[in-house]
Parts: sequence; C-alpha cells; structure tokens
Amino acid sequence: MSKRIWIPICLLAGLLLALGLFYSLRDDEEDEELEEEYRTLTIKLQDYTVTRELTAKIETENPAAIRPQVSGKITKICVKEGAHVKKGQPLFIIDQVPYKAAVRNAEAKVASAKAQLATARQNLEGKEELYRQHVVGDFDLTKARNAKAEAEGALAEAQADLETARNELSYTVITSPTDGVLSMIEYRLGELVDPSMETELTNVTDPRRLFAYFSMSEKTIHNLTDIYNCRVSDLPSVLPEVSLVTYWGKKLNQKGRIDAISGNVDEATGSFVVRASFENSEDLFRNGSNATILLPYEMKNAIVIPQEATFDILDKQFVYKVVDGVTKACEIKVFRYDDGQDYMVTEGLKAGDVIIAEGAGMVKDGMRIKVKK
Repeated sequence: MSKRIWIPICLLAGLLLALGLFYSLRDDEEDEELEEEYRTLTIKLQDYTVTRELTAKIETENPAAIRPQVSGKITKICVKEGAHVKKGQPLFIIDQVPYKAAVRNAEAKVASAKAQLATARQNLEGKEELYRQHVVGDFDLTKARNAKAEAEGALAEAQADLETARNELSYTVITSPTDGVLSMIEYRLGELVDPSMETELTNVTDPRRLFAYFSMSEKTIHNLTDIYNCRVSDLPSVLPEVSLVTYWGKKLNQKGRIDAISGNVDEATGSFVVRASFENSEDLFRNGSNATILLPYEMKNAIVIPQEATFDILDKQFVYKVVDGVTKACEIKVFRYDDGQDYMVTEGLKAGDVIIAEGAGMVKDGMRIKVKK
C-alpha cells in the first residue's frame, strides 16, 4: 500500500478514536450530573411515645337528683340556680302546715295511750292484790293483764305514728345530700310536687372529682395487652397517665389515670367502656361536659421514621432503602396511630438500614443517588 493511502487511513482512525474518547467522557459527566442528592437516615432503635385522642363524656362524682319525699306545694326556694351548696343546706321547703298538724295529732295519741297504759297498770296492781287475798279469780287477773298488754301495744303504735309524722315533717325541708353545684330548678313557688313525679326538682353535682367515660374497640384493648404484656383486667395498673382536654382545646393541668375497664364488650358497638378519673381543681368541667382523652402509647426500642420518607402504592406503604448508593423500594408496616409527623415501623426495617429520609415520592427504584450532606 502506498504512503498516500496509508496516511489518510491513519488520520481517520485517530479522529474516530478521539471522538470516541470525547463522547465517553461526556457520557460519564452526564451520568455524574444525573445523580441527584438526597438526605438519608440510618435506622436506630429509640423510645417513642405517640398519643391517641379519644372522645369522652364527663360525669362528676356522686351526682344527686333532688326529689321530694312527701307531697305538697313548694312554699320556699332557699337557693339560686347554679349556686354552690353544702351538704345539709336547705334547698326547698314544702308546705308544712298539714305535717305539723299530723305531728300534734300523733303527740296527742301518744299522751292518750300513756294515760291508758297507766290506768291499766294500776288496775292490774289492784287485781293482783285482790287475787292474793282470794277475792278475784284467775279470769279477772288474766283480763287485767291483757288490758295492760293492749295498752302497751297502743302506746307503741302511737309512738311509731308520732315518729312517722315527725319524719314526714322533716322531709318538708329538702336539703342537699352532698357538697356541689346546683343545676337549673325545674319547679317554681306554689307548684305541687310529690315523690312519684318523673322530673326531679334539680340536681346537685360535685365537680371536684371527674370521671371521663369513653369507648375503645376490642382490637385496641388487645393491642394494648400485647404492648404491655398483660391481661385486660391488669391494664388499669400498667397504662400511663392520661390527659383531659376541653372541646375548645384547653388541657387540664392535672393528669388522671384509667381506673376501670368494663368486664363485657358492648354487643352493638364491639367496644369496651373505659373510665378515667381526674381531679378538677381548675373547675374546667361540669357534669355532662364533652372532652377529649389523650392516651399515650409508650414504645421501647422502636423504629421511627419521618412520614415524608414514605410513599403509598395501592394502600401499601414503602420506603427506599439505599444499598451501595442505589435505591431499592421496600414495603413497610407502621403502627396504626401516629403524631402527624412520624411513623413507628413495625415490619420491614431494622437497625442499621439506610433509607431516603425526605422526598421519597420523587425517587425511583434503582436510582443511583448522592447523599446530601
């Protein structure tokens, strides 16, 4: 081959080699430019608390419905609606005239019965003396003894009637059975009341101690028994303290405790009735108030990840693990309650795993990434 032909071939080969090298370097640069930066998280075990909110109904301790024990017209209302009252304080007075008359009548009967008994005793003493002198026989003595016993029975009956009359007179003054706060009064002066009426006169409730009643599903209760490794009946002794919040968001300063769980599951709802007790020194709640219970779930050695590290596909949750700089989708399961920012992972991750910590929705499986510093 001549030199003229060889030289152009060499030049062409060199040019092609240079072009190949150029594009190879360019592709490497583009690959490097395609690697995006993401913040990662190395999984560690930690203690974690997540709070669940439960709707509750408030009852005060020893709520008392005030009803009359005798019939009559209301002649006096001694308190104002909504007032604080003390145990034994008069609330209402029912017309006392007929009951005072009944007491006087009963007292008269007692006096008469006492006089009859005194006569019967004297008569018996005389008959006994005459019997010893053989003036009267057994019949007259027995008759005198029976008269005395009859007089004693009449006195006892009269005294019982007097006690009943005095009790009924005392019932005309209706007093508060406990310290507390009075509700609205349903009756007014002059209205006729009696023990059989359907509507109570008023209610007295003591707001110093509260009971919050709420429901928890059977599944939730048994989840708690798994978390705390105990039986349902033992849960009140191991559950953490709970908080109580008004419907407008103000939290009671004193925390309370769950102190009772119903022994049966409600057939209609499939739930347990749960009770928590609180001290209400701030007077935030009254009987019948609506409230929210804050129940903390305290987990030991938990795996906690930010919610922005997850993405959903067909109702399943995933994260991207990072293995040797490459992303790999991994399905996880999380605890059913969360705080709105983090998830507690129950399956799919272990300590030491590295995951994409944010923007998981923008990542694809098999991507090569750089770790954002």
